[in-house]
Amino acid sequence: MKKRNKMLALLLTGILACGLFAGCGGSGTDDASGKQGTKTQGTEGNDGADAGQETEGSDGEEAGQETAGVREVDPLSLTLTTSFSETETSGQIIKHFIDYLDQNSNGAVTIDVYWGGTLASNTEELKFVGSAAADMTVVSQSSYTDVLALMNFPSLISGGYQAAVDFMDEIIFKNETTAPLIQAQVEAQNVKMLGSVATGSNAFISKNEAASLKDLTGMKLGVGMNQSAFEALGFNGVVTVMPWDYYDNLSRGIADVGYMSAAALVSMSVQEVTPYFLMDGNYAAGNFMTINLDKWNGMSADQQALFEEAMEDTAAFSIELIQQMDEEAETAIEAAGGKVSVLSKEDTKAVQEALFATGAADCRSFAQAAGCQEDMETILKVVSEYLGIAME
Repeated sequence: MKKRNKMLALLLTGILACGLFAGCGGSGTDDASGKQGTKTQGTEGNDGADAGQETEGSDGEEAGQETAGVREVDPLSLTLTTSFSETETSGQIIKHFIDYLDQNSNGAVTIDVYWGGTLASNTEELKFVGSAAADMTVVSQSSYTDVLALMNFPSLISGGYQAAVDFMDEIIFKNETTAPLIQAQVEAQNVKMLGSVATGSNAFISKNEAASLKDLTGMKLGVGMNQSAFEALGFNGVVTVMPWDYYDNLSRGIADVGYMSAAALVSMSVQEVTPYFLMDGNYAAGNFMTINLDKWNGMSADQQALFEEAMEDTAAFSIELIQQMDEEAETAIEAAGGKVSVLSKEDTKAVQEALFATGAADCRSFAQAAGCQEDMETILKVVSEYLGIAME
């Protein structure tokens, strides 16, 4: 497996963990100048010039598994709209999905991509696909709380990125209690979701080395959301610091500790002012490949099987890609004289429980507005049992 070098600067918005920031996957500071209607072919590859990186064809081997082989399918041409740019993390995951379809259909399946919100913004994508103004998009877990309220359950889980993907697939697609409730809301938007991909993990960062939450809570924490969760964890002072302000706020002492995706923080060179990274041990998945439901129902069984195989392969690729970026982030931290550690299992659970509590409160608020409180309580019960968290 070849290294993907110099990816860190692409990470700020692509892999913010869902447990901290709503809409984990929204496009932000990355390049959003993608070309409208650019056809992405598996044989072209992304030359990575803007990202300063080496890229390679996504032939399935990259994801640590063999592809299912070429399928003889009828020609199919679709459009995909996304607010992500082609070079950022989620853009590369989308491109892998498209390349898989192209390569494993002998070019019969092609997708024209409208990158960087050139067709629809990240608040319009679901409506565009549901109305067939576009055929596909990528929807993050928390993007549409008004119409997909039941998808907005707490989703941080320990055990790694694969565990996060498996958890999301279980609750949204497989569980006999929760899946029918969530899928009813999804299908009411005239879309079908194919599956989820890994999105990231978070770390506490500090100027002084810390080994536990107890070492950190006496300091002032800067965080963009969920302040009440961190107050419940015992932090003496919690101030609002948005992701793009971390370097400045930490260097000036407005905050002593931060909490966000480690790789995204490294992309901003935060290790220069807070060299100690304490990973919280929780992981998230939550970006969903989404297709117009009528288009899906009109596809042949072989075409549908190809898309399902592409989704499975892309989920594996996302795990590999983000793990690689985590490794590169750790290398950069150590090169700056810093250190990466991991919270104990007890502290990891404490963070998960605190964020679950605030997440559940948000869920109930979304469900009340959407008129599905009872269904949300059913989902929260299953989720809490899956995660082993007592629900208030």
